[in-house]
Amino acid sequence: GVDYRETKSLKKGNCYIVSTSPPNVYKAYLNQFQKDFKLFLKSRSEELVYGGAMVLVFSGNTGTPRRTCWEIISLILNDMFLEGLIEEEKLDSFNIPVFEPTIEEVRHVIKEEGSFFVQRLEICNVPWDECINDDGGDFFLDGNIRAKVITKHARAVMEPLLSVSFGAQVINEVFIRFQKKIVQLMEVEKLESGAFVMSVTKIA
Repeated sequence: GVDYRETKSLKKGNCYIVSTSPPNVYKAYLNQFQKDFKLFLKSRSEELVYGGAMVLVFSGNTGTPRRTCWEIISLILNDMFLEGLIEEEKLDSFNIPVFEPTIEEVRHVIKEEGSFFVQRLEICNVPWDECINDDGGDFFLDGNIRAKVITKHARAVMEPLLSVSFGAQVINEVFIRFQKKIVQLMEVEKLESGAFVMSVTKIA
């Protein structure tokens, strides 16, 4: 099958799944997720005794349409390419290796791999600014402050990936734009991520 490392021509202009991406891009990411998650389950099953359990926490698609920070990064990089700030070759060769599956897609892989059954599952929607304590007063309610904290967290995750393909100057500009975009978005929509908290038990 196709994986997301082979989607250069399909995802032209983007490094992640966006609303205009062709179905084959989603399929490529899904195929790679299935391979990776199946290998993860198989590897963990070899470490656990019969009846052993583990708790998994990961980002997922809870069925509510929402934008992701990965999509925002992708769109910003594309804008910078159109402005001549990023080389086309570098943009085309870069992929954000993150996929947010639906719960049905997760259950399908667990069932197909066969080593575990789902003991308990909780689905959560987590605000991007969950880390900010509102008890701190009006200071923490300021949109610019909240956007700055969200941007710091996004940069901590993304900078190591971006630095492989893009220079420091590009990365700085990406997150300057990211913070401005977050300020704008927070005024018109609720920014949150879906998460799955799952307890699985070994059966084989």
